[in-house]
Amino acid sequence: MGPLILRPSTGVAETDQRPLRFEQRLVLHQWLLSLFGVDSFDKLAAALRAPELEGFDENSVARFYHALCLHTPAENRPSLPSDLLLAYDQNIVRHWRRITEKRNHLGPFLFPKYFQYLALLFTEIYLDRYFRDPVGLCAQLNQYREHFNQRAPEASRVNEYKREDLNKVAFWMATGSGKTLLMHINILQYQHYLKLHGGKREDRIILLTPSEELSHQHREEFQLSGIDAEVYSKEGELFSPHRVVIIDIHKLRDDMGEKTVAVNAFEGRNLVLVDEGHRGTSGVEIGAWMQKRNQLCENGFSFEYSATFGQAIKASGNRELEQVYAKCILFDYS
Repeated sequence: MGPLILRPSTGVAETDQRPLRFEQRLVLHQWLLSLFGVDSFDKLAAALRAPELEGFDENSVARFYHALCLHTPAENRPSLPSDLLLAYDQNIVRHWRRITEKRNHLGPFLFPKYFQYLALLFTEIYLDRYFRDPVGLCAQLNQYREHFNQRAPEASRVNEYKREDLNKVAFWMATGSGKTLLMHINILQYQHYLKLHGGKREDRIILLTPSEELSHQHREEFQLSGIDAEVYSKEGELFSPHRVVIIDIHKLRDDMGEKTVAVNAFEGRNLVLVDEGHRGTSGVEIGAWMQKRNQLCENGFSFEYSATFGQAIKASGNRELEQVYAKCILFDYS
């Protein structure tokens, strides 16, 4: 584990007991930054922002990898030696090429932006540890959390991680940051580590969306990435394990209805993707759909994506919700 960065650079004095802003409490994101020996995203990203670093070299290694190794000394990241980062890089490059192959034939050649690369790299680090040693991962997160809490005002302290918290991560990504491509690669990353560590393949992949219109947009995006997907219908092949099932989150209910589906129809080892799940919902409704999401991924895993976590959590006034997302937001590019 890299040097512990106890608190991000907030400009708040240690004796100041004013509550931290929500974005200052993202302990999972901050822990990942600490593995590189930095205490802010800007410090990690500074060396990668030059446009000429986009793309892959003649050995199919991302130029971002070379810049990252050059500007984060190995002694500051003892748990992330350069050869391990290279292995993660090769996974990212392989997955990226797979999901952009069709897109590159249809339009401009696509390479990851620096923030997309870092989001995928953070995912590699997390999934590798999650599947290899979940108990150790939980212990490391709690060690970091304890140090964070020692420096944080009491009202901003983060609750203990438990084993069942680890199967849910979230990406706080600005609108237009290409989170659709990240989502598709996250599927491949999850499947890679699941297989690598001998796990049973997921029963199904489920994408929850905030509207029927977005469901159909996602289906088109999956097709461009070469991923088989279908918008849910009762007449469709509901249980095809190799097809992403796309469902408007408002159609999930406790019981089956004419235009709705019971959550228990999908129970199992699911990989659950959530796109803007809280959009158009009240604070009470957020709690209700999160409960359904938790049912769906109880024996599996969940990736969630949103540009508006901060606004949604503030609007909900739900302290428990703050705790959940402070602990599960893996990447913040808001």
